[in-house]
Amino acid sequence: MTLADANTLGAKEQEQQQEKLALSVTLPQLQALAKVASNLHLNKLLSKNCHRLGGRNGPAIGRGLEFREVRGYQAGDDLRHLDWKVTARRGQPYTRVFHEEYQRPVMLFVDLASQLQFGQVGSKAVLAAKVAALLGWSALQDKDLVGAWIETDQQSYWQPPVKQARAFSPFLARLATISQNLGKLQPRAAGQLDKALKTFVQRLPKGSLVILISDWVGWTDANLIKRLAKQGPLLVVHLTDPLDKNLPSNAGAVVLQGKVQPVTPALQTAWQATFLQRSAALKAAAGQQASYLHLSTINPSNWLKPLF
Repeated sequence: MTLADANTLGAKEQEQQQEKLALSVTLPQLQALAKVASNLHLNKLLSKNCHRLGGRNGPAIGRGLEFREVRGYQAGDDLRHLDWKVTARRGQPYTRVFHEEYQRPVMLFVDLASQLQFGQVGSKAVLAAKVAALLGWSALQDKDLVGAWIETDQQSYWQPPVKQARAFSPFLARLATISQNLGKLQPRAAGQLDKALKTFVQRLPKGSLVILISDWVGWTDANLIKRLAKQGPLLVVHLTDPLDKNLPSNAGAVVLQGKVQPVTPALQTAWQATFLQRSAALKAAAGQQASYLHLSTINPSNWLKPLF
């Protein structure tokens, strides 16, 4: 190995180590995911774990930008669309039909509560922001609309559906800014996640593909997920860190079921049971009609793999 090779290897290891320790994400990092998204397609991602995949609505027939076909004139057709060359050649009226492409709304719910910032291995908040950016870029490149709701401890941010990259950038900037300031926020109130999800669902445009990104700590409303899964295509993304399941004995005091408690063997058992119950409930709520995707901070330098 040459000195140059050693320096290159050292730089890569340093970069990976910095990524593992990162508690925030930058706007350039989120913008750079546009290139990665060119190889990712949402329909394919959903179909991996979904028995019923809702695709795009059928194309509407009308005056659109894309030519579809020439067919015989029918009563009620717009005379302005008559194809005079084909009509003259065949001796009877023919009209040009256009394809009006349907733009599906892809709606992201991104949980960026302060509890997602820290973990044993990495930051679930950083993972949430990267996943949201990647899936948003993928939707835009598939000519879909992209809208979003970002939920923090004290505030909610609503992004109406957009269709252009430059209109998507403010959402990415918001993700980056929030991730860089999570340490300043106070823990959210009990029941806040359920309330935010309910409000988000009420704002969904008709025909939306819905993506929910959270660690689901504090979530209890399984019926909302079940109803949403019946309405249309749904992807439930479950973010975890090893600390969510296995609580070290030297963790100090933790909050479990709304109470600050010292770490004991009994608490460690209860902590693990709570995590397993939450995971099982989330999978059950998604059921056979939605897609469930588990992403962990355990390998921050290879977080993309489960998405492809």
